[in-house]
Amino acid sequence: MTYLYRLILILLILSIAACASHPLGLSDDEWAGLTTQQKFEVKEKQATLDLKARELAIEREKRYYEEKRLERQREKEVDIANGLIAEFYPERYACFGGDKCRNRRNVDINEFIIPLYGLSNVDYVQIYADDRVGNKHEGVMGVSADRFKVQSMDLSKRTKWYQVFVGRTARNIVLHAETDDEIRVFRVKVFGSRIDGSKINYKFLK
Repeated sequence: MTYLYRLILILLILSIAACASHPLGLSDDEWAGLTTQQKFEVKEKQATLDLKARELAIEREKRYYEEKRLERQREKEVDIANGLIAEFYPERYACFGGDKCRNRRNVDINEFIIPLYGLSNVDYVQIYADDRVGNKHEGVMGVSADRFKVQSMDLSKRTKWYQVFVGRTARNIVLHAETDDEIRVFRVKVFGSRIDGSKINYKFLK
C-alpha cells in the first residue's frame, strides 16, 4: 500500500469517525459491542469501500466526458461537411441584454458578435438560446449580418435551437437584445462559404 493511498484511507477514516452513523451500516448495539481494534478495522474497511466507490465514480465521469468528446467531434465533422465556417461554443453561455448581464466593468451588454474571420457568403445560422434569466421572460433577439438586420426571434417559450436564413455576405454575425430582458446564448453555428473561394479555415470561438 503506497503512502498516498494510506493517507487517503486515514483521511477517509477520520471523516467517517466524524459522522453520526456507524461504518458498514452497523447499529448502535453492534458498534458498542466492538473492541477498539475492531472499530478501527471496521472504519478501515469502510474507508476502503468508499475509496473504491470514488474511484469508480471518477472512471464513470471520465467515460462520460470521453463519450461527449467523441460525440462533439463527430458532430463537428458533419457540420464542417455541411459548410460550417464559424462557431461559438462557450463553457457556460453568453449573457446580454438586461441589467443582470454586465461585463467585468459593470457595463450593460446589449449585443454579441460572432466573427467570421473574413468576408463570407452566409447561408444560415443556427442558435441555441433562451431568456431564462431573472423573473420576466420577454426576450427578443435580433440577428444581423454585419449591420443588416436579418430576423428577430421571440425567446420567451423555451430553450431550443433557432435557425435563421441569412443569404448575405458578411464579416460578422451580430446578436442583439431588442427588449430590456436578459438573453442566454449557449451555442451558435454559422454555415456558408468564403467569398474568395479559398479553403475554409474553420474557427472555433469560445
